[in-house]
Amino acid sequence: MYDDDTLVEGWMGQGWTPGSGNGDGAEDLTQKECAFLSLPPELFFASELFQGQYVRRRTYVRDYPIQSTCAHRTLRYTGVRLDQFDQDVFLACAARFPRQKSSAPCARKMDLRGLAREVLKKAGTVDRRRVAESLRRLESGRIKIRDGRFTCYLQPIQKALFDDKAGYCLIELNPEILRSLQCVDNLQGFVQERFRLPKVSMDRWLHGVMHYSDHICIPFAGLPALSGNANAVPVLVAESLDRLSASVKLYRLRLGEGGLEISRNARGNGEGRCLV
Repeated sequence: MYDDDTLVEGWMGQGWTPGSGNGDGAEDLTQKECAFLSLPPELFFASELFQGQYVRRRTYVRDYPIQSTCAHRTLRYTGVRLDQFDQDVFLACAARFPRQKSSAPCARKMDLRGLAREVLKKAGTVDRRRVAESLRRLESGRIKIRDGRFTCYLQPIQKALFDDKAGYCLIELNPEILRSLQCVDNLQGFVQERFRLPKVSMDRWLHGVMHYSDHICIPFAGLPALSGNANAVPVLVAESLDRLSASVKLYRLRLGEGGLEISRNARGNGEGRCLV
């Protein structure tokens, strides 16, 4: 997929596995700190961080409160608002990384032409520029996560080095976000399945919700704000589910009387907690 599949360890310096120390005298992380840094994937998928739409006119926000289904975390975002195209680009990058076993950052060299071809199905000059612009948005955005005691600040892409002449970029993803995405067994399969879907923003947002959400019910009235798409009304969500059912097994999503219901697994028919 890329010209030079190079993995660079510790581009920003060596990290450490929680609880093991970093080798230079820093104290070990406590169990509570480790638990906090185990970021729930709902923050990134069942939320409006990556809006459930494709945005043409970008807006810049500062300390913007992001809605999510994660009850024990709050998230605020500063930067240019992200959408489903940015999530496409981020996931295409994440799927190229090996399983993240620690907080040690690492980087991958990626061919912009290959990324554009995967995300946009074409790789002309304009397409490569769109992907590069998305990578810059992901690198410049800042996320603030709190749980009542701890606060952490991070960015989806920690470093992005572009070689305009060779047409590649060296990308370093945030290791905690990467570990959160890799909580499913087959991240590559999830990303490949996503890219086979129609390029409809709500379809892809719901696909992410299905794979990464907890056992919950999202009321119809809360879907527009949660998804970041004002058009996420029941009839259009039902149309998205119909399209999804033609491509993937909707084993966790269904529309109930009160809203969008997400079960734990294919046999999970019990009621989940309902967001108010």
